[in-house]
Amino acid sequence: MSDSLKNRFIYFCSPDSEEDYFARTLIYVCENNNDGSFGIILNRSVEIRLKDFFSSASEEIEAKLNKEKIVIGGPVEPMTVYVLHNKDSRFDELISVNNHISLSTDLNLIRSILEDDGPENFLVSFGHTGWSSGQLEKEILSGSWLITPSDKDIIFNTPAVEKINKTSKLAGFDLLTVSTNYGNS
Repeated sequence: MSDSLKNRFIYFCSPDSEEDYFARTLIYVCENNNDGSFGIILNRSVEIRLKDFFSSASEEIEAKLNKEKIVIGGPVEPMTVYVLHNKDSRFDELISVNNHISLSTDLNLIRSILEDDGPENFLVSFGHTGWSSGQLEKEILSGSWLITPSDKDIIFNTPAVEKINKTSKLAGFDLLTVSTNYGNS
């Protein structure tokens, strides 16, 4: 199995997607290999008081972080904090996604963000998405997911409510209008 899905966006478009947990989710695939796949939902921002989790969060930094910088990344390990960020040698990587983006759970990274000394670009995620070996590929073949190129600006600098629209422009078609019932009468 190749890592061809790594560093890509996937969008959930299953026929019954309105009732599904993943309805209208845009996921950044951070890892895809023989062990399975790992991703972060990008468009579910959430207002969380970081002071409830980290006593060192100042009001100023907390306000900065809550403006589109914190997401519910998925249903797996929802109380674990992951940080997507531009590469920074000061912090340990959990996953090197590409030459410019890393995923980390490094507490020093989180402290640095709270002290306003973190990487320039970051997105804090509570939880992640995960698939066993070959599971995501099977779901894609069944028509549940669309694959699009990823974009650093969409990940780090686009408000959650605009991420699907911007990804649609990048892909060249409106993700929200895609039907998985093509070819069926």
